[in-house]
Amino acid sequence: MRKLGIVAGSGPVPLKLAEACTQMGRPLYVVGIEGEAREDIAVYDHGWARLGAIGTAVEQLKKAGCEDVCIIGPVKRPDFSKLKLDWTATKLLPRVLNAARKGDDALLSFFVRWMEDQGFKVVGAEDVLGDLVAPEGPVGANAPDDGALRDIDLGAQVVHALDDLDVGQGAIACDGLVLAVEAAEGTDEMLRRTARLPETVRGTADKRRGVLVKLPKPSQDRRVDLPMMGTQTVELAAEAGLAGIAIEAGGAIVFDRDEVARLADANGMFVYAFPKPEKSDE
Repeated sequence: MRKLGIVAGSGPVPLKLAEACTQMGRPLYVVGIEGEAREDIAVYDHGWARLGAIGTAVEQLKKAGCEDVCIIGPVKRPDFSKLKLDWTATKLLPRVLNAARKGDDALLSFFVRWMEDQGFKVVGAEDVLGDLVAPEGPVGANAPDDGALRDIDLGAQVVHALDDLDVGQGAIACDGLVLAVEAAEGTDEMLRRTARLPETVRGTADKRRGVLVKLPKPSQDRRVDLPMMGTQTVELAAEAGLAGIAIEAGGAIVFDRDEVARLADANGMFVYAFPKPEKSDE
């Protein structure tokens, strides 16, 4: 199998990807971004690179014999004026800043193209974690009712409408009202913010209403930043009084699916993978 290089940001996902490679016998090498990646990556063949040392990261990946590269895990947007840049990053800085002004999707797409120019094939996490990609239908015993389906449709419309502005991948809708849109704070903070709203506009543990909707933005490169969810997403959605969580079938990764289903069922919630919206001819 082709050797996979994992450029690891924060959170547990890079480690889960490395674990999956190990289980299938695929060779790998991890480059951890300093200050972002977990120290746990040290159990694998690995190296470290500063966020501003992209040349160092590429040198490590090439020396390790990596053919494919997966860029995975959240990374906080840096203060570019304070980054310590290596020579490669210094040369790229004007192009990086130009992409950054257009949003995170443009910035990630720039790095994907640049990595490909270095001779790597950039792959998505779903290419390795295929069994974790959500199939169509409910995860667990519960399914959305007609009202929840309408909220799912509204949430998906919001994410699609904001695509040009590169705002986020998630929205929360309740009885036809948009309660929250995901921005730089991320999904978890959006859910916590929703939990602080008056109970007159959102659900409660006794009377659940509203849906968290997460799906890839139409124009984003699905090889990077594919929506992901796990047990913490369910727990925070439950605290916000939501009736459920909706993700796009084939467009999101669900970790710990059995536990996600158990938690959702225990809270009387649904986790539902809806069909990918068809493109409009208009």
